[in-house]
Amino acid sequence: MSSRAIVDVQFRLSAPALPRGAEVRLRSFGERWLAVTHIDGMSRSGLGIDPRQALLASLADLHASTRMVLLSDLALLRPSAEIAHARAAVLG
Repeated sequence: MSSRAIVDVQFRLSAPALPRGAEVRLRSFGERWLAVTHIDGMSRSGLGIDPRQALLASLADLHASTRMVLLSDLALLRPSAEIAHARAAVLG
């Protein structure tokens, strides 16, 4: 069994309904991902088989329109690139 590097990225997402935004930390543990999202002093966690699924799970209790705005925030480009780079490094 090969040892996989843990991917750990942090970023902020914005939406008009969330004046202070959402602070997100995404981490991989082998084939599983954990997202911890802090919104208005509360933590929400989500697990998934990929980063997007984990992020969606951590945002599940938000209104659908707020969730859609957060997921369309261009701030997701940086962590997406970081994750892709880390995965490429693991695959060699």
